Amino acid sequence: MTAKTTGLLAAGLLAATATGAMSQEVKLRLGTFLPASVNGTIHGTQVFIDELSKLTEGRAEIEFYPAEQAGKSREALELVRVGAIDIYELGTGYYSSSDVPLWGLLEAPNLVQKVCDGTRAMRAVGDPGGIVWQTQYEPLGIRILSYYVYPAYGPSASNKQITEVSDLEGLKLRNAGGMMERTVSALGGVPVGITGPEVVQALQRGTIDSWMGAYSSVRDYDYWRDADYGVTGFSLGTPGIFAAISERKFQSLPEDIQTALVEAGKAAEESFCAFMEEDEAKAIEELQTDDYGMEIYTWTPEQVEELSSVTSGVVDAWVADLEKRRIPAGDALEAYKAALPQ
Repeated sequence: MTAKTTGLLAAGLLAATATGAMSQEVKLRLGTFLPASVNGTIHGTQVFIDELSKLTEGRAEIEFYPAEQAGKSREALELVRVGAIDIYELGTGYYSSSDVPLWGLLEAPNLVQKVCDGTRAMRAVGDPGGIVWQTQYEPLGIRILSYYVYPAYGPSASNKQITEVSDLEGLKLRNAGGMMERTVSALGGVPVGITGPEVVQALQRGTIDSWMGAYSSVRDYDYWRDADYGVTGFSLGTPGIFAAISERKFQSLPEDIQTALVEAGKAAEESFCAFMEEDEAKAIEELQTDDYGMEIYTWTPEQVEELSSVTSGVVDAWVADLEKRRIPAGDALEAYKAALPQ
């Protein structure tokens, strides 16, 4: 066999291998703790599923398991790592105090004003090579495909009226955990940690005085039925829901499927953040109509300044605590800030 013939044969084999990889069909299981019918799923998860199918011409199929059908949200990270589920949307609040402490960046008070800004900044520090990737995701063996960041959190469903900063003192606030607990404590409130499905009953029983969250959720989950008041104009931080896949699973997939997963994730998070920014403003207006009957107070500029002063030490204390554990929180914070609009 001549060298020319050998070269042609090798090229043919490579082409056949590439064709086989391109035509390979993949089925991936995706889980979330969100119901299938909520806006977060419709404008995030479903966009990801549809975009992935489009980019791969139907060769990548998603089996979707909403509402914790694939496992409990607090167990989701481990389910991904061991391969019990291929992709799971992780609630950052469940892990920012434990496995992924740098997710606390999202929880910094009054740092991020717009949903899409926070989304893009988290991707900037979390993509391969970024500081959160290097210090959090890579050691855990995971990769984030979609960053679903929520609107600014505050006491958005309260059974006690809040019109002064001092009204927050002693208030039992359900928060998303992590740095938000520090923020609530700095304001003189009592941080309470319960899951989303427990909120309605907790408001009814007085276990909590207020739920900290987005107004779109107050409307969509009917929290307004048990809460007459809210306040807006100062972010007490926000959580996110991040779609994670194990790096081992990701690397086992054909290269074109990997590329499609990344691109579908970006498309989904951009769809999600654009919708959320618009819908949050809409929800605040709707909840104050006669159909819902809530009273929503807006902090004055002077009160925003007061809130900023009271919470100014929260981030510094968070950074110091993580630095003691040799987690580069200070560098991560600077990289995160640099990725936000200046």
